[in-house]
Amino acid sequence: MRKDETNKADYQIYRMIPGDETGINIRYNFYESLFGETLIASTGKGICFLSFGERKIMEKELKLRFPGAVLAEEKTEIHTIALSYLSQSVSNHTLPLHIKGTDFQLNVWNELLLIPFGQTSSYKQIAVNIGKPESARAVGSAVGKNPVSWLIPCHRVIRSDNKLGGYHWGPELKVLMLQYESKK
Repeated sequence: MRKDETNKADYQIYRMIPGDETGINIRYNFYESLFGETLIASTGKGICFLSFGERKIMEKELKLRFPGAVLAEEKTEIHTIALSYLSQSVSNHTLPLHIKGTDFQLNVWNELLLIPFGQTSSYKQIAVNIGKPESARAVGSAVGKNPVSWLIPCHRVIRSDNKLGGYHWGPELKVLMLQYESKK
């Protein structure tokens, strides 16, 4: 369990290994958040996907990420808790995350949880922090595959030259998130 300064809340990460998604029940729904249209999806163990953008695109990404899952559009209590993290109105909940990734990706994502709210880190620094100083590009790839945007704060990662770098949901949203955090 890691403490995340984003919202002073704890996350419990449960690993979903490839193949686990076959037949798994995933509940998802669309919500409005500070950052626009948001899709939140969960299994019985925790949040497995959080995305921003257009409904059809987000739904397609969810289906591609979990091709063998049984998907149902349904609001759940855990979605409401995750949504509260987006608005900074978090209580003392531990938010479970049920995420699929390699050992390397999970190491990177755990490191992202240590970047304090309102601050940034570089791909290179994260590589150093996880003991793989020559793997900045691989770190960038892992950051880009983060399945639960904002909850695992991939938007806080920038290039070593202090330029934004990439962001799955576009540079405008990354700037908006960083500006939001800098004002808090």
